[in-house]
Amino acid sequence: MLHRFRPWLLAAVSAALLAPAASFAAPAAKTADSLLWKIEKKGLAPTWVYGIAYVSDTRATSFSPAMKKAFMDSKLIGTEVKLDFNSMMEMGKAILTPEPSLAAKMDPKYYARLVPELDARGYPEVATAKMKPWGAIMLLLIPKKQTGQIPMDLLFSKMAIESQKDYFGLESMEETLKRFESIPEAKQIPLLYALIDQQEQVAKNDQTYMGAYLKQQIEQLPQLFAKEYPQLPATEAGWYDNWRNQQISGRAPQLAERIGKAAEKGDAFIGIGAQFLGGEAGVIQRLRKAGYKVTAVK
Repeated sequence: MLHRFRPWLLAAVSAALLAPAASFAAPAAKTADSLLWKIEKKGLAPTWVYGIAYVSDTRATSFSPAMKKAFMDSKLIGTEVKLDFNSMMEMGKAILTPEPSLAAKMDPKYYARLVPELDARGYPEVATAKMKPWGAIMLLLIPKKQTGQIPMDLLFSKMAIESQKDYFGLESMEETLKRFESIPEAKQIPLLYALIDQQEQVAKNDQTYMGAYLKQQIEQLPQLFAKEYPQLPATEAGWYDNWRNQQISGRAPQLAERIGKAAEKGDAFIGIGAQFLGGEAGVIQRLRKAGYKVTAVK
């Protein structure tokens, strides 16, 4: 089924893992908020949580000395999902059909616009042609790649392998995919069209998000992250608002619970989307309520 797609996928993952590591440039100026958090409980080695951005932006990978030290001192490295060849193959099997099928489901003009958008994210037309609509939605929500750079979560995977540390995911790839596969089938193509139509605005919203991220203003990030999703007509508000909220606030309880389990072992450094950190219902407050001492570190 994936014999044509597998070589491309292997090449993409291999290239990412063999790419030069991002340079550790000088840290950004201190702000009132923080991306790096120390999780402590008496009798346990500390665990660290770092708010990542799903981008290949060198401004975001200019890590602070404190972050680099916390990473290197930790024995375990975690991300939301374990990103390795097996997980990438699992994703490919889930989002692809045996034969090209997507063009037949779309207006030709929209399909023609989709192809270069996904190509800019590292997915060639041979893959796009076989994508299920919900898979295309998922990948189109990822910011475009910068030439020669890899996204931060994949960078963490690469750094863990290079430093010979144990690497794990808080969630399975199956859990991640199900959130997009759950989009009602009749709504998938209209949502995909909206995402294609609103690429310019989504890109602007992404830049606004990155501005707050680089200033480490984590309290603003959940609302700004929500704006990176396309707008749909009011008639679609019911299912869409519920689904979109599940992608943001709905994930914090599970992430906090699984970070807590990792913290019981200690010596872990875990990267999760920075949009999950702040707020009363965010990961930081949930860990505090669970009895951990949680401290911002610059």
